Amino acid sequence: MQHVKRWLQLIAVGHIVLGLLLPVMVQFDMALPYFRLMARVFAVNEHENIALMRFLIGIFGPTVASWGVLFWAVVTQSFMLRSKSGWWLMMAASVVWAVYDSVFSAVYGLWIHAVLNGAVFLAIVIPLWWVRKEFD
Repeated sequence: MQHVKRWLQLIAVGHIVLGLLLPVMVQFDMALPYFRLMARVFAVNEHENIALMRFLIGIFGPTVASWGVLFWAVVTQSFMLRSKSGWWLMMAASVVWAVYDSVFSAVYGLWIHAVLNGAVFLAIVIPLWWVRKEFD
């Protein structure tokens, strides 16, 4: 059970670190393929709108980081108390984020988001499912 807690905390830390780095990462050329994809999906000129795309994706970083902070707190508290409501809270946080974000992204044609969300979602819910009986 401790390994699942540590794994979920690692995922939370990953969200925090990547979220905090996102406003910086969008300034580098490594983000250009992603911006080209967004430009195609939304039928905008990538060169004219690159500053807007950098801002919109960069400003999303603190939201990702704050989700990581909150998920860390929920995981830590839930594993400490081992209550069924804590287990459901971790599951609900993951389902609400992954399903809604993925559907919204897919509707707009940003399948890369749906795929990434799906991978992280499975990395969270499969271990949670394994330990569900450890929660009262």
